[in-house]
Amino acid sequence: EVPRYPAVKRDLSLVIEKSINFEKIEDIAKRAEPRLLRGINLFDVYEGERIEAGKKAYAVSFILQDQEKTLTDKVIDKTMDKLMKAFESETGALIRQ
Repeated sequence: EVPRYPAVKRDLSLVIEKSINFEKIEDIAKRAEPRLLRGINLFDVYEGERIEAGKKAYAVSFILQDQEKTLTDKVIDKTMDKLMKAFESETGALIRQ
């Protein structure tokens, strides 16, 4: 069945400790936003000279969708802010803008 309301995709770049794996990021996201989060995907990992020693950068995409209404920019921004705060508090992640 085709979803009645559209999904939206947002990307984040997180600088985290090398010891943190994607499963940890996925778990944090699912706990922080269980209602609207429909998917999470790691699409790039960077380790190199532009990143502090002992760290790596994850580029992660999030698929958000409400089953009852179309998401507004305000709701999407609030949701992404909630996810960013969860990553910062639980992993010490630096969100790259």
